[in-house]
Amino acid sequence: MTAVKWFVLFVLLLAVTVVTDAGSRFFVPEGQMASFKEKYDEQAVRRLNSLLALMERLVSSPENKKIMAVNRFFNQVEYQPDIMTWRKKDYWASRLEFLGKGQGDCEDFAVGKFLTMIQLGIPEKKLFLTYVKAIGYPEAAHLVVTYYKEPGAIPLVLDNYNKAILPATQRKDLIPVYSFTANDLYLQKQQGLGRRVNRPALKTQRNLKAIDLEIHAREQ
Repeated sequence: MTAVKWFVLFVLLLAVTVVTDAGSRFFVPEGQMASFKEKYDEQAVRRLNSLLALMERLVSSPENKKIMAVNRFFNQVEYQPDIMTWRKKDYWASRLEFLGKGQGDCEDFAVGKFLTMIQLGIPEKKLFLTYVKAIGYPEAAHLVVTYYKEPGAIPLVLDNYNKAILPATQRKDLIPVYSFTANDLYLQKQQGLGRRVNRPALKTQRNLKAIDLEIHAREQ
């Protein structure tokens, strides 16, 4: 997103952001916020403040509005592979790192959306990270978020390649492999969750569990 667009968004949300700083539900602890401001530029600070303001607005909204707004927000960030951003082949960034750099790969998009929607109150049983084989894209190994409105439903796919939220059965360009949270693993199928697998945690699950939330929520 261009600096001009981020500035316009910042101005529109300024009033809400001030309330956030004053003690609304979602916040970054003072020490972490000071480190963030020192490490990154002003545009990064605007991105983070915009996310905090968005979360504050959405917390009482219906689930469909939450998933649409969160998907749209994170999809404004630039896609770049880890080797370009972190000089590493594989790195799972936190949300503050992702927004600080203003770029990231598919894991960063998916994890950012996943954690934000959980903090907005969408039940964890409805949300999964799903590894897929992406057909026709530069990177075939790809991670998306899948949202199940109800048990047994065909999931909706939240993706940074195709930014439209579509049912999994309409994403013929994605071949599902497995879905997971920090604690659960399923062999995936296009129509919905497949068979639950009991086995030691995969590296992807350990990576997810290791990510610091950084954004905190006050009890209301």
